[in-house]
Amino acid sequence: MHPLAAWARFLAVAAGYAIAFVAWRHVMPSSLLSPWFVVVAMICFLGLAFVAQPIVMLRMPPSLRAVREWEYTGGLYQALRAPAFGRLLRRTPLRQFNRDVYLRGRRDDAARVGAELEAAEASHLLAAVLVLPYMIYLGLRHAWAPLAWLTLAQALINVYPIMHLRLARHRLDRVARARASRRDGSG
Repeated sequence: MHPLAAWARFLAVAAGYAIAFVAWRHVMPSSLLSPWFVVVAMICFLGLAFVAQPIVMLRMPPSLRAVREWEYTGGLYQALRAPAFGRLLRRTPLRQFNRDVYLRGRRDDAARVGAELEAAEASHLLAAVLVLPYMIYLGLRHAWAPLAWLTLAQALINVYPIMHLRLARHRLDRVARARASRRDGSG
């Protein structure tokens, strides 16, 4: 995508969000501290991060970038059914949320998909971190029911996708190493 087109798309989406926010505040003057508003804002942030990818590709913080062995050898991710969540995403229309994280068969595809997987993971991590202060606020106010619902939303919208994306990055790295090994051995 041409950089000007990417900026135009990003600014159009941001303007659309701003107009929708102003209209919503005019028609439904509810509190910005509503859990519903926070969930919608979290989803809008993810959409904006996706549209911004051609402009700036998010990266995981260096300390969190490497997929650790305990994440893919079973244990916690298996118990939490992260692989099943990944299958749900891949085998249903949910796959359409981000088609850029799938291999298309070209030789240079693994590097592109790896960057896209990391950018998607980073956007979910950032969205999760941005919601944490509000979750703490709810806890301090003893608003347990909204906190429980927001925790569920946080798990489904951010935590499970992060676990799935980390497993996908591990699988992609394994495939890329195998391809490189075959290429080095046959060349």
